[in-house]
Amino acid sequence: MFTFINRFTVTGDVAEFEALVGEITDFMSTQSGFRSHRFYRSAADATVYVETAEWDDAASHKAATGSPEFRSRVGKVMGLAQAEPAPFDLIAQHGA
Repeated sequence: MFTFINRFTVTGDVAEFEALVGEITDFMSTQSGFRSHRFYRSAADATVYVETAEWDDAASHKAATGSPEFRSRVGKVMGLAQAEPAPFDLIAQHGA
């Protein structure tokens, strides 16, 4: 499994940002290898968001993010927020 985590600091319209992330998630959920997506907003700072996405493997994620459809959507998001994206490896898990 491949896990991708992205932290955003929104500098533009929050409602527009959330809507655009929703559009990207709808698109990504149709891509081969997609497993799940979670989207969080900080309870301490309403301009900070974190998303996590799980994929079958890094190649599936790379193929999806390399598509023109993804690129056009993510470009709009980047006009509204600063992002800190990165892949992560799971090193421990507890509970369900």
